[in-house]
Amino acid sequence: MIKKILLSGIIITCIWQAQASASSVAGTVEKGNRLYHGQQYEDASKCYDQALAQQPDSAIINFDAGTAQYKTKEYQKANSSFEQSLTTEDKGLEAKANYNLGNSKYMLGLSKENTELSIAVQLLEGALNNYTRAQELTPKDEDVKVNYKIVQEKLKELKEKLKQQPQEDRKQRTEDGKQNQEKKEAEGQQAQQEQQKTEDKELKNEKTEELKNESSREQEQSALAQPPEPKEMSKEEANMLLEGYRQEENATGMLKDDRKGTEEKVLKDW
Repeated sequence: MIKKILLSGIIITCIWQAQASASSVAGTVEKGNRLYHGQQYEDASKCYDQALAQQPDSAIINFDAGTAQYKTKEYQKANSSFEQSLTTEDKGLEAKANYNLGNSKYMLGLSKENTELSIAVQLLEGALNNYTRAQELTPKDEDVKVNYKIVQEKLKELKEKLKQQPQEDRKQRTEDGKQNQEKKEAEGQQAQQEQQKTEDKELKNEKTEELKNESSREQEQSALAQPPEPKEMSKEEANMLLEGYRQEENATGMLKDDRKGTEEKVLKDW
């Protein structure tokens, strides 16, 4: 009996908690809706994110989140939210989700036209598929038909642009190649000029060094050619020199006769 009472109390508690949680989510979504209608789209988006944190698989909350994200131009996020809302069994909600998803894909595609053209084409093709599904669910919806034609015309334009892209790419590659070749040639010429400058500088340094060496050699040769400065002789050296003169005179007899056998006085007295 005690076990039954405890079990009963647990069931009641769990039911109450589930009801409180559902009430909290509903209040958050309702607040988000008020903010959305007041054109406070960023704040509305935050409320929907809070609600999704508790019920991430809710088709209607994902749909609401997608509408707010579309208004803040977060088209990639809006695409994901609308994709999640397509899991609904409510055909009316599914039709609206496809319609909004087509619009979001179209806007995202336009943003990529000048940067990722092939992806832009894929997005617009996807948008047409979503419009087709929305039209199947709501054949009398004129807005779907209007948007389908608009996207269809834009898709033709992008496909034609995509066909011309290879020619433009080849032309651009040719121009880039030409510019690269010119750049390489200019760099080569500059390198040659720098090399020539280096060689000229080295040659100039060699010539300068050679001139210095030549000047040094000339100075040395000049120094060798000049007779050494006379050194003063000592008295003994003078006497020896005079004696040598006498010996030379006696040996050859080529000097004057008056010097023969006569001792000459030393001119300088030390």
